[in-house]
Amino acid sequence: MTEFTLHEAVSNVFDRTANGAIFTRDLKTIYSLMIICLNLTDQKHKPALNFMNKTSLHYRFSLQEAITVMGNLQLNIESSSTSTTLAYNIKPELGRKLLKIFFSARLLHTPADRTRDEPKDKVLLQPTPKGVAVVQSYCKVNGVEYQSKVPIVSSSFNSMDLFIFERSSITGTVIYSEYFIHLLFARFLGPKPNVWNSTNLPDSIPSLEHRLLMDDEFDFCNYNIPNQASRPWRDSPNSANHRPKPIESPFHHNYFTNPESDSHVQYYVSNVGVRLYRDHSFANIKVKYCFNAKASWQWLMDCTDLMYPNEATEILNLFYKYGLIEPITLPPSTSTSNKKFAPLKTSFYAVSKKGWSISQWEGLQKPLYVSNGEDIGTAAQDIMSNNQTILSDNSSMEADSNSQTSLFNKTRDDLDIKTVLSDPGLRYLFRLYLEKEYCVENLDVYMDIRHFSKRMTILLGVLELGKKSAEGSSTVSQRRAIVKLINECLSSAYNIYTSYITIGAPYQLNIDHMLRERISNTILHISSPLSTHFEHSCYTPPSRPEPVYLRIQDATDEQCIRPDIDKGCDVSLVPGTVPQTTPRTLSHGDVGRDLSPIKSPTSEEITRSLNTLEKLYPLLEQVGQQILKMLEFDSFPKFVQSEASKDVLKQ
Repeated sequence: MTEFTLHEAVSNVFDRTANGAIFTRDLKTIYSLMIICLNLTDQKHKPALNFMNKTSLHYRFSLQEAITVMGNLQLNIESSSTSTTLAYNIKPELGRKLLKIFFSARLLHTPADRTRDEPKDKVLLQPTPKGVAVVQSYCKVNGVEYQSKVPIVSSSFNSMDLFIFERSSITGTVIYSEYFIHLLFARFLGPKPNVWNSTNLPDSIPSLEHRLLMDDEFDFCNYNIPNQASRPWRDSPNSANHRPKPIESPFHHNYFTNPESDSHVQYYVSNVGVRLYRDHSFANIKVKYCFNAKASWQWLMDCTDLMYPNEATEILNLFYKYGLIEPITLPPSTSTSNKKFAPLKTSFYAVSKKGWSISQWEGLQKPLYVSNGEDIGTAAQDIMSNNQTILSDNSSMEADSNSQTSLFNKTRDDLDIKTVLSDPGLRYLFRLYLEKEYCVENLDVYMDIRHFSKRMTILLGVLELGKKSAEGSSTVSQRRAIVKLINECLSSAYNIYTSYITIGAPYQLNIDHMLRERISNTILHISSPLSTHFEHSCYTPPSRPEPVYLRIQDATDEQCIRPDIDKGCDVSLVPGTVPQTTPRTLSHGDVGRDLSPIKSPTSEEITRSLNTLEKLYPLLEQVGQQILKMLEFDSFPKFVQSEASKDVLKQ
């Protein structure tokens, strides 16, 4: 069989949010490739004696080693029918700035100085538990054999069940709903109060077999539904006899896990919840359980895939806005009820009545007030963030709140697949059920096709804009936008095809045979533009076999890092929305008018690409519709009757 390149895309810019931040998916990709290409081993070094340091012996690398490796990142991924090569060529100055972002994101730390908050020359770096979880997730999703290529994944460094936020594929913003925030908050509190004490034993980390067999992303798989029948968190007399021998993390140290510590990384497991104070005194009044703002911010940065510190602050603002926590306004706490959440060690918060009601702390009373009845806090007030894009307008939030009220009033009879797929929290619970049934790929491909459709909608919008330009011709900026969008759409189609549709795909779908053949014929046809190479211009298909490239090449600082992470980076979070289901139409007339009267090889290649997308668009929509029916009539009825749906349904 003749081999040829399906698609090769080259770009010199990262995708960025509206505020200039690099997309989280791109940061995770570059970081994972860097760790893989560094070929880290458990070879022991000879550091200076440090009685407070137990993690300095393994998997270390220098700043310069990382910068050198990022100059030529390359990874080949083989499957039964395709070979994919990902390559990044990153200049040294940009590499240094990316390392600062990785450090700020808690993907890296300096084992010799665990309170250091930025990388430094001649100070060795090391992946954190969060960083290792990101690498394992990347390897699993992309079919990389991590046991042999990335030994740190098979070590005790791999202890974090990372909480993954869903993001818009177009804007990179976090997608949330009130119910999603409830689920996150339950995870944040843990299964029982995690009271810090200097004499505490180390938090148990999962066995290596558990980490390598499970999905390292926390898609609410371990979330215990509060309303379902389960034993209280207090251990039964015989439970200890059935526990596996605990494994101690190399990151454990009582000083560095102290919530008042300045340690760069404090949490190495996520399933025990934020560290709390018990019977802490405020103006001679003892509060049963409370936490400081710094500890809660630290949990989000260490235990979730948030990359920018401001993102964690905005999530905590949502905890406050939805009334899950309340500020303690008695001294020495510096919390106030009329300011936005600030991650300070002197600001203390307590769990509100509403927060207690959705926690997993079974068997405990819910003390919002202290023993003498004096109120220690005030109810959450409306918060408007300095980042106005967190809530685009008040009407959208009202709609979200109304939708949430309706959600909690649903019954088994009137809950439908559309409601589940449109709410981020319910969608994750649905994913939990599908994972247990070993058919989660159906939901994954459906969402991937929706993302492809959104990209196609944007491409069509740019094409329509080209029709209205002077004399019907495209400007340079419009042409570049078209090329970029075509690249994104073709890459998305290629990923869907190789992951789900082609014979022998890792997650091959059970779809109509004729539909599979039509998609294959369209993509593999000798004249398919999926054999096209784009780099702000288009060329003819290569005459010899070449690997598939998805490359970001020689990116410049100004194009990729704006603003600098040191100066803070605004973030954007958007409420969940209903996926688009009606595709727009791409006609031959659109293709011809958008690019005329320019007659160049570039225009001809773009025209070919648009023609192929015109054929692929409805075919992939058909796949999406088949999968939606499969979800609606097979998986969804079973999900509604399962334990996972009980907490949002009236029995």
